[in-house]
Amino acid sequence: MEQMDQSQTHILVVDDEAPVRNMLQQGILRHGFTCDTAPDGESALRFLKEHFVDVVITDIIMPGINGMDLTRRIKAAHDADVIIMTGYIEDYSYENIIDTGASDFIQKPMTLKEMTIRLQRVLRERMILKERERVEEQLKHSLDQQRKANDGIVRAMAAAVEARDPYTAGHQNRVAELATAIARTMGINGDRLQGLRMAGYIHDLGKISVPAEILTKPSKLTELEFGLIKTHAQVGYDILKSIEFPWPVAQMVLQHHERMDGSGYPQGLDGQDILLEARIIAVADVVESMASHRPYRAALGIDTALEEISKNQDVKYDKKAVQACIHLIREQNYALD
Repeated sequence: MEQMDQSQTHILVVDDEAPVRNMLQQGILRHGFTCDTAPDGESALRFLKEHFVDVVITDIIMPGINGMDLTRRIKAAHDADVIIMTGYIEDYSYENIIDTGASDFIQKPMTLKEMTIRLQRVLRERMILKERERVEEQLKHSLDQQRKANDGIVRAMAAAVEARDPYTAGHQNRVAELATAIARTMGINGDRLQGLRMAGYIHDLGKISVPAEILTKPSKLTELEFGLIKTHAQVGYDILKSIEFPWPVAQMVLQHHERMDGSGYPQGLDGQDILLEARIIAVADVVESMASHRPYRAALGIDTALEEISKNQDVKYDKKAVQACIHLIREQNYALD
């Protein structure tokens, strides 16, 4: 943590008694700080509009704005700590004073040494807080950069898959957006949505290992060919498992063809053993696939797709995900673009 530069630390003393203002100012200046004074709350607020101040030291009993109200107004509009001083401590509890937002208070009469100790403590705490905020901002920036990099990688992967299969171009994007909308309807939010969307964009990544002639075959697949298609979930997982995403993206990709009754692949998982995100992607994947054109068949339409997930909710597909999907399309007019 950086050391405090006292010459760059600005203190404002507010007190209607000139001897108190001058005494504090001279003592604070001797310790190497920059220090100005104001005779009342109005003057202090005008000064703060034009100058940055680290700490305001204010009396409570003053004409016009008292020290308690002044503190509240300072904390509402300025990045400054406040130390309140008062000779009427019996009239104000510690809780009353701290509730204004003040960092500390000191009882009059006080020595210059006492005030200096309080001031240095508040400044140390202020410096620690600023350092923590700086580190948190750096961390946030690093995370944002990492997420942008991850998003770029994911979109490049998705584009590589779809370049080999023009009939399903846009499929992964549409599944990602529908899955995200379903999840949001189910009450899922925050970073979890970001992970779900990312997995949706590349849920078919493993198809990069499937021969293009199988992906684009205009007739029914043989059992062997379908077997090759079914390897894509595992292949996608194998590609992604070593990438350190903030979410279990590789597992979502691995499980998006698992079914609630255990009839899916590649692991034959069932029920709650399947990640919720994978269950949501599964519903979005089925709806988008059935509603869209494929080389081996014409589009079956959205009504047929919704009928499929509706009759198999809680059998093959997660019931809450199915209901959210139907609600989106039937009640909210969600469209697969």
